[in-house]
Amino acid sequence: MRAFLTRSFCRDAESEGVTDEDCREAIRKAEKGLIDAALGGGLIKQRIATGNRGAAKGSRAVVFYKRGELAVFLHIFPKSRKANLNKSELAMYLRAAQELEKLSEKEFLASVATRGWRQLEI
Repeated sequence: MRAFLTRSFCRDAESEGVTDEDCREAIRKAEKGLIDAALGGGLIKQRIATGNRGAAKGSRAVVFYKRGELAVFLHIFPKSRKANLNKSELAMYLRAAQELEKLSEKEFLASVATRGWRQLEI
């Protein structure tokens, strides 16, 4: 299983106090089949508990997810500021998921390098 954090995800996660370990825990739950919401097209929404605030007051992450293979953290938002993605945001992330799905391994790794994504050690 490989996991990557997009540059924008890293920036927003840091401002929300979300750590790499918080992201690892979200993936561990998904790998156990505990997915908070399947958004379609390989996208899931996972709760991320932050520190001692717990999942209910934590953040939500939009992740391109292929069980046992790949997770790409695309977006994070605090539950307290936003209940869910709006239609245009969901459409944008679905398009991103379609593009990720089409990439060969070589193209994916090149994309990771050029976009400045960071690999999350699982």
